[in-house]
Amino acid sequence: MTPYEILLSESQERMLVIVKPECEDQVRAIFKKWDLEAAKIGEVIEGGRFIVDHNGERKVDIPARDLSLGGGTPQYVREEKRPAYMDKAAAFDMSEVPVPDDFGAVLTTLIGSPNLADKSWVYQQYDQSVRTGTAVGPGMDAAVIRIRKTKTALAAVTDGNGRYCHLNPRLGAQIAVAEAARNLVCVGARPLAITNCLNFGNPYKPEMYYQFAECVRGMGDACRAFETPVTGGNVSFYNEDPERAVYPTPTIGMVGKIEDLSLITTGDFKRAGDIIALVGPMADEMGGSEYLKTIHNLVTGAIPSLDFDLEKRVQDFVSTAIRARLVKSAHDCSDGGLAIALFESCLGPQEHLWGVHVDLSGFDVRPDACLFGESQSRVVVSCTAEASRDLEKLAKEKDVPFRVLGFVTDDDRLNLSPYCDLSTTALRQIHRDALTILMDEVRTAAVA
Repeated sequence: MTPYEILLSESQERMLVIVKPECEDQVRAIFKKWDLEAAKIGEVIEGGRFIVDHNGERKVDIPARDLSLGGGTPQYVREEKRPAYMDKAAAFDMSEVPVPDDFGAVLTTLIGSPNLADKSWVYQQYDQSVRTGTAVGPGMDAAVIRIRKTKTALAAVTDGNGRYCHLNPRLGAQIAVAEAARNLVCVGARPLAITNCLNFGNPYKPEMYYQFAECVRGMGDACRAFETPVTGGNVSFYNEDPERAVYPTPTIGMVGKIEDLSLITTGDFKRAGDIIALVGPMADEMGGSEYLKTIHNLVTGAIPSLDFDLEKRVQDFVSTAIRARLVKSAHDCSDGGLAIALFESCLGPQEHLWGVHVDLSGFDVRPDACLFGESQSRVVVSCTAEASRDLEKLAKEKDVPFRVLGFVTDDDRLNLSPYCDLSTTALRQIHRDALTILMDEVRTAAVA
């Protein structure tokens, strides 16, 4: 290969590592342990020059600043145009949406929708055990991998909502980062950093470039708020056909650290009689929700608001409660709303099913917003009756909304009084089979 090819080739599975000189042997030993090749190619120097030699001949010697965004590197500044549909969607009057007559039927339909259904059809096709280090597998708020010969673990999650970013790209991207951080906190981790996979249409179209630029700005807003640097990522453009483009979809991958394995927390309930509480706000926010799309075939409305200060206080509350061992479970309340979060928390390990009895009558919002609205900064927790008093006190200290909803039962009921009372066994069957049935229909149609 020529020096030009070596420098500019986009060959995969390569990383550039900056190593302290005294650590070189240690780093080489790690590479050797994992059967990976490594070669020393240069060193950091004073003087601000980027110098490349090849076979004893100098090929490059230029100011390093010319390769940086602050120097002479050419930058594209493309035209941006806010899509006209966004203002119309934001002004949508939610009173035009009829309140359902049968909330049980709505919940049953949502549980079987592709976005909310059990995803085991997908992840059971892949190895879920990472060198026997998997502590929490797929299906929970985040996966957790033990770090061998230590008491620590790493948690990882991916999040993103294309509908939100279609309706409000900047806020949608902020929410994707916030939800990823919230998911990590729910398993007992401290968020550390993100990567991303950004999917958009043709950036030469001003409306598409606006979506892209706003999503990047929103991602930056949230990463600064949560102190989670972006370690890398990729961008996929031109995802469209002659009639339409994909929704702008920044998928956020975030990693966090759990300091003590004993602090690992999962979202499923643990014992009948435990108290169930909602941490965070309840508001009339249904714009962009799974409920509007699945039940009313609408992708419109103002998407949920996000208050970074409140979000950080809620996450701090949950982290503090987990470290103090006050909660038995913690589950992010997001897609599908509170009703879906409560159902998902009933799904215990080894096929065990819990029930719930909660009273939702005291919330001053529309019934469908109470059950299926997707307000941000919310977590469903369970705890002992004794711990609930300590949690209420902690909530006041952290200045976060905290409301006891009811308690865990050991029967076959998802009792969301006064709206519906359904069999958890029947709901789980619908939840579990939905993707399998859908993919069988797709295969049959393809063959036909």
